[in-house]
Amino acid sequence: MKILKDFIGNLYTGDPVTFEQLNIMPVFAREERRLPYLELEDALKQGLAEITEVSETGSVPDLEVGNNSDSDIIILDGEELIGAKQNRVVNTTIVVPASSKVMIPVSCVEQGRWRYTSREFSTSDSFLYPSLRQQKLRDVTSSLRRGSGFNSDQSGIWRDLSGKSERLHVTSDTMSMSDIFESSVAGESDASLQMEIPHQEKQVGFVAFIRGGFAGGDLFGSQELCRSKLHKLLRSYYLDSLDQEMKFPFIAVQQILGQVQEAEQEQFTTVGKGFDLRFEAQDVQGAWKLVDDFIPHLMVFPKGENHD
Repeated sequence: MKILKDFIGNLYTGDPVTFEQLNIMPVFAREERRLPYLELEDALKQGLAEITEVSETGSVPDLEVGNNSDSDIIILDGEELIGAKQNRVVNTTIVVPASSKVMIPVSCVEQGRWRYTSREFSTSDSFLYPSLRQQKLRDVTSSLRRGSGFNSDQSGIWRDLSGKSERLHVTSDTMSMSDIFESSVAGESDASLQMEIPHQEKQVGFVAFIRGGFAGGDLFGSQELCRSKLHKLLRSYYLDSLDQEMKFPFIAVQQILGQVQEAEQEQFTTVGKGFDLRFEAQDVQGAWKLVDDFIPHLMVFPKGENHD
């Protein structure tokens, strides 16, 4: 697909940056476009968007987003939304049209709570960690192929969160992903991570390696969006780096980008604006959003399992 090949061809990598067992290869754009959307966190802060349960009783796999602005709003795959009846993460990257309401597909990352702590959701400091995003990607893609929408394996997500909590020695009354991050990443390590791996001029993404193995990557259509989300994403990759049982395959950066570029693409009708495209190659898998000939976000992960 020409638009994807042009997107990848416009990118180049910089010098790797290392923090403990996490190695980040920054990705830059020779030419980039300005972000044509409001970023979710900014929209919420300005009172231009609201995220709520779909009804008073709620529905675990769905939330409602109201866009009260004259601009489209972008919400990224894996973003954590906290509050209301339980915390969720978003199942795919979504562009919510201006002045509209959209029901979005989500997964629960707080199994032990089903009661209101607030009427609306806010964003957290974290994304779903990449090994679980990889699993969710695989399950959502299978669901789309069956014609069942952007559904994840909710039981599988809860099992993975439980295993992560146990391996990192985290206790949570509600089995909350937020508690795993708070116990493992917050504090001095978080501040050091932000200082050691800052956003760089013209940076539009990164490819991450943990103990030398490929853990995943996020690429954006603008450095503005990359700058906004970089640290939150890096926190999630750092969390996986703390889990010594996680194993990642050894794949070179150029091999990763080359396989993305050459992979056969499957196109699906999306939530909100644009199209959702997904791919599987020899060693990698991923998805990207296409809206009006613009690619705001592409994510790529290794294939296969991450555990021994």
